[in-house]
Amino acid sequence: MNQVAIRAESEARTRIARLALLATCVVATILLVVVGARHSSASVLYVLAATAAAGVLAILEMRHRVLGPQVVVAAIAIVFVVAVLTPPRTSNDLWSYTMYGRMVSVHGASPYAHTPHDFLGDPFLARVSPIWRHRGSVFGPLWVGWSAVGAAVAGNSALVSRLFFQLTAAGIATVVLVLVWRRTRSPAALIWLGLQPAFGAVAVNGGHNDLVIGLAILAAALAVSRRRAVWAGVAIGVAALVKVTALLALVGIVIWLWRRERVRAALVAVGACATTLLVGYLPFVADASPVLSGADHTVTAGSPWNGLADLVLGSDAGRAFAHPLAPNDFLEALFVVGAATLVVIALVAGWAVAKRARDARRPAGTTTAAYTMAAEYSFPWYCAWALPCFADGAPDALAWIVWIQGAVMLAALKLTSHPNGTIGDVLVRWPVAYLATPLLLVAFVVAALRPGVTDASRPSTIHLR
Repeated sequence: MNQVAIRAESEARTRIARLALLATCVVATILLVVVGARHSSASVLYVLAATAAAGVLAILEMRHRVLGPQVVVAAIAIVFVVAVLTPPRTSNDLWSYTMYGRMVSVHGASPYAHTPHDFLGDPFLARVSPIWRHRGSVFGPLWVGWSAVGAAVAGNSALVSRLFFQLTAAGIATVVLVLVWRRTRSPAALIWLGLQPAFGAVAVNGGHNDLVIGLAILAAALAVSRRRAVWAGVAIGVAALVKVTALLALVGIVIWLWRRERVRAALVAVGACATTLLVGYLPFVADASPVLSGADHTVTAGSPWNGLADLVLGSDAGRAFAHPLAPNDFLEALFVVGAATLVVIALVAGWAVAKRARDARRPAGTTTAAYTMAAEYSFPWYCAWALPCFADGAPDALAWIVWIQGAVMLAALKLTSHPNGTIGDVLVRWPVAYLATPLLLVAFVVAALRPGVTDASRPSTIHLR
């Protein structure tokens, strides 16, 4: 057999192996979305299988490109279509969106001054998670307005209502992937982002607004890198009108500009963001302020503080209490500690990353990711805030840590509850929910502070056009 034939056979085997990995990722993700229970060992296995397949495939494609963009796009499209066609299985957030929207469009009431429970006759009330039926909207007026549009379109149809939010999420995720492709021309980058289960399948299936935030932050970082500080500030303001935590991205952008002695541009971005927030929130600030200041202070399963909370409180870190949102001195203290930790990490890590960053994407992603890494209250789909800024043809260690943490949080959320001290608790819950997230937090800080090559000297596939 001549060398050409041997090479062709080797390439054929390599392509088959890559397609097998891609198929494994897609199948595991579909099983997670379609048949995976909200909390089960099988769902954890689906998360791990989908994540491992996507990660290994992305690494292999980064080293040696074999798959074309068409097959990768087709795989992502299949996952997104299945996610949209399936009722939400991991979160009931879109029903809260629906209820807040109906308060505006159907009941003519403010979702900041009222709670879903105030409308006992509403047909969607039963779909809202019980712990959120007595809470006003913690989402910004932009998202409440979009929810009101969806409620007006859907009427009393649950199907139309969920499709409205799921299609919104799928459309936004697609726009993010298009921007990533235009910048990188890398199928590996599409695999890395689009097939990460928390960013893609789960966020789309849940219709989560976190994808909107991720798009706005990415747009802001690209805008400021092209010396469009006003539009960068407006984009961050738009993101903050969905969730105020998006303002962390502005910290990274300002630090990056400051370190390049572009002080005027930093001030312009801050001013544009503040103006956008003022215009958006001014009509609602009186009602929204008490709701936002009283945000949930419970500990989520993917939080680095989860193990400590479970050790002190028991009852699954307090989530199994009869009234998990009731005031609790320990959880209040943990909230303050977590908030202070994430602010310090955002400033320190953002400053270090901005020193060697060629553009504003990685600093914005770093300061934003500080929330998902260190906050007391964080969910896996929150990784959608930062991951688009890290998506590249060759993600660095910091990007991989954020990527892995999103999957670990998803696995932790999918865990079944075991009584403390049982074999299941020690072998499964401790490594995933108690040990992995604090270790990833430490790794995040080390990766951000570690001296290394600058972005300008790294191999890159970025095309700013």
